[in-house]
Amino acid sequence: MDFQVLPGAGDQRTTSPANPALRRAFVTIDNWLFGQEWTNFQNTNVLPETADYIGPAEGTVFARQAQIRYTRGPFSIAVENPETTVTPFGGGARIVADDNSLPDLTARYVATRPWGEVQLSGLLRQLKYENPGLAIDSSATGWGLSASAKVKVGAQDDLRLMLSGGEGIGRYIGLNFSNDAVLDASGELDAIGVVAGFAAYRHIWSPGWRSNLIYSVQEVDNDTVLTGLGVNSSAQSVRGNLIWSPLTGFDVGAELMFGERELESGANGDMTRLSLFAKYGF
Repeated sequence: MDFQVLPGAGDQRTTSPANPALRRAFVTIDNWLFGQEWTNFQNTNVLPETADYIGPAEGTVFARQAQIRYTRGPFSIAVENPETTVTPFGGGARIVADDNSLPDLTARYVATRPWGEVQLSGLLRQLKYENPGLAIDSSATGWGLSASAKVKVGAQDDLRLMLSGGEGIGRYIGLNFSNDAVLDASGELDAIGVVAGFAAYRHIWSPGWRSNLIYSVQEVDNDTVLTGLGVNSSAQSVRGNLIWSPLTGFDVGAELMFGERELESGANGDMTRLSLFAKYGF
């Protein structure tokens, strides 16, 4: 578990209140896993070292949710908690439907070799939204593919890569940067396409010193006739850091990040952020 500031939980003016939030809680029996864990569609092994806990957020698959998973050797398959996020016709506030009648289905294959690791994963899901008051009862199919790799470079360096794409998988990528689907004028769901990825290179300078250079991007294929022009079109970021480990498990570092975001209207913004951090892992 960790602690997050949730709506209505306060702010940082006095005591910085925060609420406990569940991260991972599962049991394993032989080849079976039951509980909340990283989605089987994700590869956490390729996430680069960064100042924040996600790093290349817009370019990575990222979700933790309840699931039942079966693993046999390099292959795993899971049924996972479903959820559909919807853009209203013409744009507007996100609708979190919570109307799914079928679980999301994920499958993953991992190949480990002396030079590194490659993972291929797939996702098949139902998109569904019901609103009796507006006479809406619609469903559609979403699908996604993701390929990722961690490749050794020289004696100590490594290259980490991920490329993901599909339709109706917005909530799985980039912290739901784009929604899964949009409603058309007749109240039917239309899946939204997305492509995202990142590349990260880690260099070891000397014992205890290392750096990471990371580029991340996401492109959304919106039908602007349905979504309007106020929705996210793309986001990208580049970051570099320097990390020192004076003791086992203790990291001190600095990271500079530049990011930008663009809407379908062409409106855009950017930010530059310097992060200083210390972390003890146990």
